Amino acid sequence: MTQPPSITSFDFETEPVNQKALIAAWLPEIEAVMRSREHDDRSTAFIIAITRLRSSSKTADKIKLVAVIKLAGYSRSTFFRLFGNYNGFLLDAYQLICLLAIEVYAKHLKEQKLNVADFSKFTVDVTYGALCSVPPEIVQVLWRENAVCHRKFHPHVKELTAIIFYYLTQNAQTKHLKIDVDELGGVLKTLDLDCLYARLEVDDLWETPFYYKKIRHMLGGYLLSCA
Repeated sequence: MTQPPSITSFDFETEPVNQKALIAAWLPEIEAVMRSREHDDRSTAFIIAITRLRSSSKTADKIKLVAVIKLAGYSRSTFFRLFGNYNGFLLDAYQLICLLAIEVYAKHLKEQKLNVADFSKFTVDVTYGALCSVPPEIVQVLWRENAVCHRKFHPHVKELTAIIFYYLTQNAQTKHLKIDVDELGGVLKTLDLDCLYARLEVDDLWETPFYYKKIRHMLGGYLLSCA
């Protein structure tokens, strides 16, 4: 059996996004982190089911509850007892998967000793890949059906800020940077908003080298300003 590519092996700088390959790379990483958590086995089963179904569907509308329940292996009543309603479950699942992707990033980052330029590349390679592994159509449906602000839609950005701040201030090659955690949080929020709107507005440049390089230059430029 052919092994899926690593989440760090994609060349976004010269090639358009291969979403199928990205999903194949991210799915086992997400599932491994989820299973390592202390979590209700039933909830985990439903979240893994929606993750697998999402990998083969372009829109949230096409992911039917009956398919989620069947793949999870639990009853309809168990689902509603755990999650209340399907729309809430879809948003909860999406937000959990985003958070798990950040945990995957943290796990891989911990193994790296990077200078400023390499840190910027590594971070954008992984986080941009995670964003592109979720079909934009799913993000559009969830945004449209849940009247929440960006902070509540993407609460994982706060966790990402903490992980990046800790790494930059502890890593030998980056601890000289004068990083303010609130300023860093604002930069990451701006970058995330930019990526969110690119998907919501169906920007033709999303999933192209142009957008990847734009994000990388923005993060790299901020870090250089902190030297």
